[in-house]
Amino acid sequence: MALRRRTWQADVRWLRSPLIALGTVIVAAIAIYVGASYFRDDLQRQEFNAVSELDLLHGQIDEIEEAEQVIVNNIGLYNGMVANGVMSEEDRVSMLEEITAIRDRYYLFPINVSIGEQDRLLLEYPESVAFPDDQITLRTSPVQVRYSLLHEEDLTRFLNDYLASGNLVVPSRCSVSAALEDPADRLNVVQHQIADCQFEWYTFQREPYIGF
Repeated sequence: MALRRRTWQADVRWLRSPLIALGTVIVAAIAIYVGASYFRDDLQRQEFNAVSELDLLHGQIDEIEEAEQVIVNNIGLYNGMVANGVMSEEDRVSMLEEITAIRDRYYLFPINVSIGEQDRLLLEYPESVAFPDDQITLRTSPVQVRYSLLHEEDLTRFLNDYLASGNLVVPSRCSVSAALEDPADRLNVVQHQIADCQFEWYTFQREPYIGF
């Protein structure tokens, strides 16, 4: 009995179905691998963005907590400054009334008061502050006080009450010169000396923040 030999065309026809199945499996595996890689990369990007946003949120929370602590530590001082008018515009009429009240209290000689032009300085935020709110300007006005003295105690009384009046004033210069022309007036109620004092009057003003 003779055996018929298979041709290669028959072998190809016989292997076609398994080869097609194998190719389909390979293509599907590659597609699954590529899809899984893309999905993994997308998850990694989302995770990185989430971590970055969480870090930023933690930083903002830390800054808020630090700002709240600063407020808690300084609220008493701030309220006192507000009550004394330091955190507002200058009240020059009130200043003159206070000096007049001091003069009447101690029966001083007439007082000559001169308030100069106000200077303005913007206080910049430190670089560590990422989200500045209101900005603060420092206002400075020179105040010159000149009046006659019966004795040195007139000067100390005036300075004690004036510096304790609540206004943020800092003495920069104070001089006393003799005013007697006749030595016979030493025991009389006359102008014995002349006081000439210079003060710097400071106030703070809150203004909307303007970025640069």
